[in-house]
Amino acid sequence: MTEPRQLSDLQQSDLLERIQERYGTLRKSERIVADFLRNNAGKRLDSSITELGRNLGVSEATISRVSRALGYEGYPDMKLSLAEGARARRSFVNLPLEIDDSDSLITTSGKLASLLISGLEGTHRMLDAQRLELAVEALRKAKKIVFVGVGGAASICDEAAHLFMKAGFDATSYRDGYTQTIVAATLKSDDVMIGISHTGTTETVTDALLLAGERSATTIAITSNAGSEVAKAASVSLITWGASQQLVPLHGDFLEGRISQLFLIDLLYVSTLFRTGEKTVESLRTTGAALEKRYRHRNRD
Repeated sequence: MTEPRQLSDLQQSDLLERIQERYGTLRKSERIVADFLRNNAGKRLDSSITELGRNLGVSEATISRVSRALGYEGYPDMKLSLAEGARARRSFVNLPLEIDDSDSLITTSGKLASLLISGLEGTHRMLDAQRLELAVEALRKAKKIVFVGVGGAASICDEAAHLFMKAGFDATSYRDGYTQTIVAATLKSDDVMIGISHTGTTETVTDALLLAGERSATTIAITSNAGSEVAKAASVSLITWGASQQLVPLHGDFLEGRISQLFLIDLLYVSTLFRTGEKTVESLRTTGAALEKRYRHRNRD
């Protein structure tokens, strides 16, 4: 029979690498526990198994299964290793703690992929069917769709406007507060404004959503903070995944947040296409044919 590994052996294997290796085999409820452990690696965990289960909304049995799946004898062993077993890291200031400069390129790739996958899965879990329905229905009926955001969110807005424009919608994107205010003031009841802000603290986006709402336009917020000013300013809020402990921004921005925002934009886009039917199908054919003709002509030259 295989002897249980002692704590000294466990300490030689990084907790984050264990989670990375086994994450794909965990059940949905078990991944909630794994996400919590990953976000709190290196910190002392004082909660009992009962308290942790209640805080995470999972059963004690689920936590015990995760402990064993990660190679520990049980929850007490895992709790001790969580505080003592995580090695000191030399992470750059704006990289997530999970990624270390001593990792191999393949290991870095795996950890980065795991972070992004967790963000997407977390965003999917947090989707509210009723809010999503309201957002898609408003987009289906919209005469004009306006996307507003600053910084990294502005790039998402540009991509979103590009998608909807190709499908025949009157869609635009604005990234400066001055223009956002002007546009918001001119919207009508059959228009839609979508404001994107990972933190939910972008004042210009909040102001634009509030002003658009005063003009009776439908307002939609995409943010990771459900209690933020951006979320409160919108008539419909769609929440992206956010770690319980705020992650350090990757390259000065929230890469996990941007991926989750793109996911929601694509979800809104595809769902709206399905609702509008032949009208958007014909628009996509027309724009596709125009682009094909343009680049075929260029290639001949």
